[in-house]
Amino acid sequence: MPRPKPPEPLIGRQVRMSDRQWIIFNQLGGADWLRILLEKKAPMPKKYYDNELARMQNPADAIFLNRKREEND
Repeated sequence: MPRPKPPEPLIGRQVRMSDRQWIIFNQLGGADWLRILLEKKAPMPKKYYDNELARMQNPADAIFLNRKREEND
């Protein structure tokens, strides 16, 4: 049975864990558990992260963000 399409595009990430930690992670619920935990423990409201993501994906704003990083370095 195919999995349902996720609400957002998923990007593969690598996580470094020992085999023991990986077993514990999977027993806790794996990626689904982690996604729920992240949504629950996020320090800012969901709309904040949606706005940040939109800013990063907009090329005009990306130039501004790069320039801002250079000034702060």
